[in-house]
Amino acid sequence: SPQLLLALLVLLVLAACSGARSRPSTPCMSDAECRADRICHEGKCRFVEEVLTELATPVIGTNAGESDAVPRSANGFMGDAAHTGRSENRGPSASPSPAWTYQTGARVFASPVVGNDGTVYVGSLDGQFVALNPDGSLKWRYAAGQKIYPSALIAGSSIIFGTHQRELVSLSLRGQPRWKLPLQDVVDASATLGPDGRVYVVANGAYAVDLLGRLHWHKPTADHVRSAPVIHPARLVIIGTTEGSLIALRPDGSVAWSVQLRGAIEGAASVDDEGYIYTGTGRGEIVQIDQTGTVRWRFKTGDEVRATPAIARDGTIIVGSYDGSVYAIRPSGALRWKVATGGRVRASARIDADGRIYVGSQDNFLYCIDPSGSVLWRYNVGQDVDSTVEIGSDGTLYFGSDDGGVHALR
Repeated sequence: SPQLLLALLVLLVLAACSGARSRPSTPCMSDAECRADRICHEGKCRFVEEVLTELATPVIGTNAGESDAVPRSANGFMGDAAHTGRSENRGPSASPSPAWTYQTGARVFASPVVGNDGTVYVGSLDGQFVALNPDGSLKWRYAAGQKIYPSALIAGSSIIFGTHQRELVSLSLRGQPRWKLPLQDVVDASATLGPDGRVYVVANGAYAVDLLGRLHWHKPTADHVRSAPVIHPARLVIIGTTEGSLIALRPDGSVAWSVQLRGAIEGAASVDDEGYIYTGTGRGEIVQIDQTGTVRWRFKTGDEVRATPAIARDGTIIVGSYDGSVYAIRPSGALRWKVATGGRVRASARIDADGRIYVGSQDNFLYCIDPSGSVLWRYNVGQDVDSTVEIGSDGTLYFGSDDGGVHALR
């Protein structure tokens, strides 16, 4: 009857309206709430490639028209993925003055990293990761829950670092958590960005992760790894182990080669412009290895080497030793010069645009050494300086110390 048809029509309309109301437009909480190949990112269902491209794009200096998902702006430990320690900025040649100190609650081992807008990012052993304005005031703080030894990696619009909470953390430039990836061990070394847009980090072996926090592979090792991954131009990811092996991994995580150096590798390796690899060992040696894994020479210092070798623009290798000296070694393996400090040298050196070398010592001083080996100045911090220096665009030097301070000198 017409009345029955009308009633059915009304019921269908009500059901449709009810169904629309049952799917309100609210922020998503997980990927399961998104359709097709979309993911939940910052409360919205987005396509994966769209999000990766957004994360890879720096907030400042974006190259318009590029659509790849490889970050075009990255900064981290030792300045680049080869760990050369070179900076395009110029530090002070004369004795600097303190600009400011930000006090954390525990030792600062990590190297500060400066973003495109001058923000200084650094973690402390008090478990806090902070973003500081260029004047040293607090911009924001993130509580990691456990010690933070590594320097941060700024990859596009993401800040990535590992903690003793056994996780890799990604934050936005405003300090908002993006993701946390559980790992199987504590993280003592800085993450490195590869040319494939993946982030490489070590704990109980090496991990490859993308900017969304998705694990692509894990290559376990027998022992804990404290050596930050270095990227070789031959697309090798190179790590050192505490039992003395230097291992080169292919982009898929398979082993290209492994060489036993007979001494614990605590610092990261570095790669020069010719593709030669350098690393220090617990036997007090600096070793040069070619890209096939063949040892070419060994240089002996007086004690273990835990710093990452820096590579000057002329190929000179700059590295400190626990014997208290900073060494300059020619690419041939011969000594060029050495400078004695009053304590063990754990910090890695940074080299400015004019070739000046900045390195801390456990004698409580930060040193500035010219390319010929003359000490230009030293600054008394009052506590050990194991943190590697960062050089700001205005020449300000940023570093941490055992006094819990993040120091700025200019």
